[in-house]
Amino acid sequence: MRLARGELALALVFAAVGVLWMVKGARMPLWEGFAPDSGFLPLVYGCLLTALALAVLALELRANVAAPAESLRKPLTVAAALGIAVAALPYAGFALSVFALLLFLYAAVERLPWLASLLAAGGTTAALYVIFKVWLGVPLPLLFR
Repeated sequence: MRLARGELALALVFAAVGVLWMVKGARMPLWEGFAPDSGFLPLVYGCLLTALALAVLALELRANVAAPAESLRKPLTVAAALGIAVAALPYAGFALSVFALLLFLYAAVERLPWLASLLAAGGTTAALYVIFKVWLGVPLPLLFR
C-alpha cells in the first residue's frame, strides 16, 4: 500500500503556513479595549488552518490506502469549464456565467441529480450576487453590455 504523497505534502504545507500565521499573529497585539486587534485573526486562522491540516494528515496516515491512478480528465474538464466561464463573463454577465459553470460542475462533472444541481447552482449564484452586488456594491459584469 502506498500513501498519497501529494495529499501528505499539501497537508504539511498548509500546516506550516498555519504555524507561520500563529507565530506572526502572536507577535502582534491581540486585543484593544473591547475589540480584536491586528494579530487576532491571523492567530485564529493559523490555529484553524493548522488543526484542519493536521486532521487531514492524520486521516491520510490512518487510511494508508493505495492511491488509485488518477486520470487528468476531471481536473482538465474543470479547468476548461472555468476558462470558458471567465471568457464568457463580459458577454454573458456574472450571474449567467457563474450559474452555467456551477450547473456544469454539479451535473456533468460530479454527476449529481439535475434538480439538486439546478437548486445548488441557482442558490449559490443568487447568494454571490446578493453579497457582492447588493451588499458590497461591487460592479459585476452585466448581461450583454
